[in-house]
Amino acid sequence: MKITSLIAICTLLLTSNLVGDTVQNGRIFTITEGVDFEIGNAGASDFLFNWSDPDGDTFAGEADPTLILKAGELYTFVRTSPAHPFIIMDETAGSFMSGTDGQYFRTTTNGSLLDNATLKPIEDFTADPFPSGDTIEWRPSMGDYWYTCRVASHTGMAGRISVVPEPAAASLLTIATVLLLGRRRRDS
Repeated sequence: MKITSLIAICTLLLTSNLVGDTVQNGRIFTITEGVDFEIGNAGASDFLFNWSDPDGDTFAGEADPTLILKAGELYTFVRTSPAHPFIIMDETAGSFMSGTDGQYFRTTTNGSLLDNATLKPIEDFTADPFPSGDTIEWRPSMGDYWYTCRVASHTGMAGRISVVPEPAAASLLTIATVLLLGRRRRDS
């Protein structure tokens, strides 16, 4: 591959949505910088996420998205409607989740299972509905997490959160840079 081709690939990666703060792939959203999520709902069937990232991109009405977040960034979750407490749970919740990205649902209505899986302390990982002003502020560590409505019978209000050290888009840019530098050395 010619150096000009590699430069063009790097330029494309730098100017494309691949290296933006939010990258969408179907119902999966990779968010590389901390953002504030405002969370409404569509009845008892879906949470609706709204956010603007530091690049100025705005996302609205995203129903139960799968979120890929960067470890150590600060993410805030704020409930904006008067019902449906939002909770974040650990990987053990995967045992009672089913479905695919953007369409997960809980297979249990057992409130004790929900409480046992909720990150601790529970009050820090529960965003009660407006107007309580209850929010979740979270600097996640790597791993897989889940979110759902704490109302045990609202099984469709659920989704997955994966926390990674470096999102895939940044890795692609790193690979392209390494290829470019390696090619330059061989051509010297």
